[in-house]
Amino acid sequence: MGDVVLNITVSVDGFATGPDEDLSKLHRWIFSDDPADTEVAAEFAAEPGAYVMGMGMFRAGQEPWGDEPPFPWPVFVLSHEAREPLVKPPATYTFVTDGVESAVRQAGAAAGERDVWVIGGVDVCRQALRAGLVDELRLHVAHMLLGDGMPLWATLKETVELEPVRTAQTAGVTHLAFRVPK
Repeated sequence: MGDVVLNITVSVDGFATGPDEDLSKLHRWIFSDDPADTEVAAEFAAEPGAYVMGMGMFRAGQEPWGDEPPFPWPVFVLSHEAREPLVKPPATYTFVTDGVESAVRQAGAAAGERDVWVIGGVDVCRQALRAGLVDELRLHVAHMLLGDGMPLWATLKETVELEPVRTAQTAGVTHLAFRVPK
């Protein structure tokens, strides 16, 4: 397995969703024509071999993603309810009921030598970081103060030292990448 990469967008004040769990303002950069934004957005399909997400993100995305979701690799969805895998080519959604460690392990097996990307929601990202599963943090900081929403770091109880890897800034977002030392 490659690295486990936590990949998420936040506002300058640390919110990973806006009020009413709105993501539209935060994710404008994904649809930007800026070459740096386009390059970072292209990594979403090119680098990982599998994704891990929570049920909230899965439910919120089902309608906008439609019959052709943006996931070209297997997706492992943390859930409290067991259910059969959902196939929406090119993605297959496998529902994992026994925790983030199991979801990352299963995603790693599916990804082979490629990376596993933990992409949200907030609780899943926090769980992966607290469990020491994350090798790299890719934080896309949207140039805005939301003032309300779901804070990404609210329940982090310990200091996590980070080693900078990359920084790219565009008009609407600063892309940051850090290694998470073990």
